[in-house]
Amino acid sequence: MTVPPPAPPKSNGPLILGLVGGLLALCLVGVCGAAAVGVMINNRKDSSRTTVGSTYPPPEPVRTTAPAPPTRPAPPPPPASIGQCIGVDLAGNFLGVGNCNGSSGTYRVVSVDYDQSTCADPDAPYITEDGYRLCLERHLVRFFCYRFPKSDGWIVHAPKCKAKGTVHIIDIVPGASNGDRCTRDHRWNRWYRFTHPTVVYCVMQY
Repeated sequence: MTVPPPAPPKSNGPLILGLVGGLLALCLVGVCGAAAVGVMINNRKDSSRTTVGSTYPPPEPVRTTAPAPPTRPAPPPPPASIGQCIGVDLAGNFLGVGNCNGSSGTYRVVSVDYDQSTCADPDAPYITEDGYRLCLERHLVRFFCYRFPKSDGWIVHAPKCKAKGTVHIIDIVPGASNGDRCTRDHRWNRWYRFTHPTVVYCVMQY
């Protein structure tokens, strides 16, 4: 009896090749997928960075016009005008506008300044009223009576002529230094010299 020869062994080559090919395909798919996912994530990160606001402040607009200067309130009306004569009391307080004919007002206004700058003659008398500086000069009239200060002070109208301590203006000599040029047509018993402006008053003192 004849024994048949054994069957040839089955080859595993195709199976191995198939497995290797499948693994390679899976690896390729995995690697490519991971790479694709990474690219998508990076793109998403980049796009998120570009959509977020910049950390630098926006540029300031360029000013095309100069700012308007602050407005200064309008000053009140001056208490007196240049050329008017005013009355004051013994302390130099403003009593109001009088006239220049001798019946009221002993000082004439020579300048009115709301900024209170120095008078043109820095030694001239002045007062301040309602924010203004009024620069003054004495304005006395012949044959009217006044009360002179004993030292530095203000000249005021005498409430009654020939009262004790009053002076009656007999003559006025601008620019004089003494009583030599006073009138001889009327009696007087004393002279006073003032400066700013310089003048001599020849008076009858009571």
